[in-house]
Amino acid sequence: MISAVMNLIRRGHTNRTLIMACSFAAVSACSPPPPSAKLLKETGELSFISNYQDFSVSSQQLANASADFCQTPDQAAKFETLRAKWKQATIDWAAIQNIQFGPLMVDNQAWKIQFWPDKKNLIARKVETLLKDGKPITLQRVDEASVVVQGLSSLEYQLFDSKAGSQQRYTGEAGVRRCELLTAVSTHLQNVAEGLYNSWRKDGGNYLATFSETGENNPEFSDDNLAIGYLLDTLVSGIELIKRDKLERPLAISSSANNEAKGSEPQTQVYQLEWWRSQYSKEAIIANLSALEDIFNANTGYGLDDYLREDKLQAALSDKINEGFKRCIVAASAIDGSLFDIANKPEHRQAILNFHRELGQLLALLRNDLPTALGVSLGFNSKDGD
Repeated sequence: MISAVMNLIRRGHTNRTLIMACSFAAVSACSPPPPSAKLLKETGELSFISNYQDFSVSSQQLANASADFCQTPDQAAKFETLRAKWKQATIDWAAIQNIQFGPLMVDNQAWKIQFWPDKKNLIARKVETLLKDGKPITLQRVDEASVVVQGLSSLEYQLFDSKAGSQQRYTGEAGVRRCELLTAVSTHLQNVAEGLYNSWRKDGGNYLATFSETGENNPEFSDDNLAIGYLLDTLVSGIELIKRDKLERPLAISSSANNEAKGSEPQTQVYQLEWWRSQYSKEAIIANLSALEDIFNANTGYGLDDYLREDKLQAALSDKINEGFKRCIVAASAIDGSLFDIANKPEHRQAILNFHRELGQLLALLRNDLPTALGVSLGFNSKDGD
């Protein structure tokens, strides 16, 4: 391009064509990549890939702990270690649960990890049916089975159910099949988690390049704004999922207001809470919020927060959103006890409503103010009803 400009000069061109050519040459030669490209690359590398890697590692540790426990199922310490590994894998899953694009959306990967809500108690019914049918329990059989018996939800039933999840159920001859299922499901989960991580890695499927290197030849993202729109969908739908499915529906909270009629008892459905058997609902919600905050900031890299600051007029919005995440995490942490235990205790109701209010305020910023500031539109994933 520069040589072409020099030729124009030699031929005496000083008109608008020359000026435009010189300007284009200067921009091409000297300008850094556009901020949106940096945003996508660093969000992908520092948030998405690292979170998929964490989930892959913790799933591997869970599978190892399952195998170790089943060698000596009479050891209580190994059973507690196994439960702790399940909790860590669940926290790491919460970090990627809300991602609204990519390998997680292909071939029911998310359902293979978590079947929820389970409105008809299918997990208990199908797991017990499988255990009683007498057929060999193998990894291949679990691979080919319904998502209901796969993943963290099935493992929660096997490890934390008040009856089926006791250590004693794994001892003796009767416990052999339960251990076979436990190890097969854990290994299946490990394979799914590893596959997702490999799909994003540069030396694997390199979905990172698909997400961060947009253009007309990109099969999913024709331009940066489309990819940024999916980031926005992930943030909005993530907060909606917490607010609607993890709080409002199981805890009977109005989606439009926190003012509840005095003297009326909310008709809660605590068995629709996420992770109600392990009573790990609140911890998973806090992990969701921390991960979404991390996505907004691209961890320590150049994220949406910095992208907003490119326009000084939007710096205040960046601060408000970060403050909103912090207020939500503080409000969730202030809830004393598991959501399952306190759902119907009036003295805890206000703390839950305070958290719900903070979620609503953060959601309004993400759903109303952020799209306008970014110049992008929300996709079909925005489902909240208020």
